[in-house]
Amino acid sequence: MSKLEKAMERAKQARGIETSPAGAATIPTPVNKGRRLEPIDPVYTQTRVYPFDKALLEKHGVLTTAFNPIIVEQYNLLRARVMEAMTSNGYNSILVTSPEPEEGKTLTAVNLAISIARESNRTVLLIDTDMRQTSVHRYLGLPGGTGLYEYITKGTPLSELLINPGLPRLTVLPAGMPADYPADLLSGPAMQEFVRDVKGRYPDRYIIFDSPPILAYADGLYLARYADTVLMVARSGSTKEDNLRQALESLGDRPLLGTVLNRVPKGQGPAYSYY
Repeated sequence: MSKLEKAMERAKQARGIETSPAGAATIPTPVNKGRRLEPIDPVYTQTRVYPFDKALLEKHGVLTTAFNPIIVEQYNLLRARVMEAMTSNGYNSILVTSPEPEEGKTLTAVNLAISIARESNRTVLLIDTDMRQTSVHRYLGLPGGTGLYEYITKGTPLSELLINPGLPRLTVLPAGMPADYPADLLSGPAMQEFVRDVKGRYPDRYIIFDSPPILAYADGLYLARYADTVLMVARSGSTKEDNLRQALESLGDRPLLGTVLNRVPKGQGPAYSYY
C-alpha cells in the first residue's frame, strides 16, 4: 500500500478527536440525527443583503439557473455525497482546501455552499479564511472590506460582517483585511472561540471554510483542527501526485471526506460520456 493510500485509509478511519489544551481540535457537533427537518426560509433583518449579479456569477463560474445542466448535476452529486457523509458522522463543518494555489478550491467551496443552500431545510455559512488572497466575495460580486479579520482582532460583531448574497439560506463571512501572518491569528483563542460559537449556534446550519492551499501556508493546518472534516481539491492535468500525497499526509489523523477532481476537460468526465 502506497503512502497516499495509507493516508487516505487512515483519514477514513479517523473520526473527530477531542484534544486537550488550547482547543487544538473540536469535537464533531451532532446534526439533525433522528429528527425531521422542516423547510427554512430565513428573513435577514441584521445581515446585509446584496442582490446578486447573474451575469457576474456566470462570468466567474458560479452556479446559476442558466448553467449547463450537466455541470449543475455534478455539483448536485458532490452535494449528495458530502451531505450523506456529514450527516452519518454528525458533522456540520467542512474545510475545503487544495495542495497548491490555482487549483479551484475557492470556486468549489462557493458552488458547494450554493448547492447545499438550495435544499429547503439547510442553511449554509461560507467563511473565507484565506486572508492572504481574499476571493470569496469577488466570486459572488460582494463588497470587500471587513470580515473575519476584524472579528478576531477588533471584536466587530458578526451582525456587522455577515452578508447574504441574494440567495436563499446562504450567508457569507468575508476574510476582511489581509494579514501578513494570518496563521498567528487563526491559531489563537479568538478564532477558537469563533469556531465554537458558529458551530453550535444553529443545528441546521452547515459551515464551509475556504482555506488557503495546505502546502503553501500553515494556515490550513490550523484550520483543519477546527473543521469536522476536509475536502481536498485537485486540478486535472495540473496537480502533481506527489503534492496531493503530501497534502493528504500533512492532515495527519484529521477526517478526510474525499478529493474533488476539478477542471476535467470537456468530454472526459463521466457525465459527458453518459449524456
